[in-house]
Amino acid sequence: MQKIKGKRIKISIFMLGLGIIFFLFAGKELVVNEKPVKSDVIIVLSGDNDRLEKGIELYKKGYAAHLILSNGQENNFYHQAKDSGIPEDSIILENHATSTTENAKFTKRLMMNYHFQSAIVVSSNYHMKRVEKNFNKEFKDTKIQLTYCSSGSRYYNPQRWWETALNRKVTYTEYVKLIGNYFGFSGKKSKELLREFI
Repeated sequence: MQKIKGKRIKISIFMLGLGIIFFLFAGKELVVNEKPVKSDVIIVLSGDNDRLEKGIELYKKGYAAHLILSNGQENNFYHQAKDSGIPEDSIILENHATSTTENAKFTKRLMMNYHFQSAIVVSSNYHMKRVEKNFNKEFKDTKIQLTYCSSGSRYYNPQRWWETALNRKVTYTEYVKLIGNYFGFSGKKSKELLREFI
């Protein structure tokens, strides 16, 4: 009886330790930020303006000669990119994606059409793990090289994600979406699933 009790205590301590580790590193685990390398194109996913700013910065530093703006009419990204001095013929618009899964699907089609062999994929820091999972899955049957660069975020702090209600919600939302994507939910289905958990 004492042995069983002792084993339960050990298991409880182990599970508590895992919970603490997850709590401390949950935000950091969402971030993927690789060193940029010279590529054929920079893919910028619509959303926070930080994403476009990072894409423009990489373009102007010479990392690629083209930008793909996925769902590029949203947030006025297309016009902002032109206003920043990027030539119109360097900007490729993708206007059909409604989810991260579709971002990957539709930008892959464009890359194949343009015969691009490499890309830097840009999104917000908290979004990058899900971006990496979706893009790697979609592009696994190609030889296209993908590099993932985080734009950072003005409001999300992955080191101290628990300090604000907004950061906690973003973290929770991303993990629910990651699980949903794993089980094949995306787009409207993913959003419906998410509403059940929030």
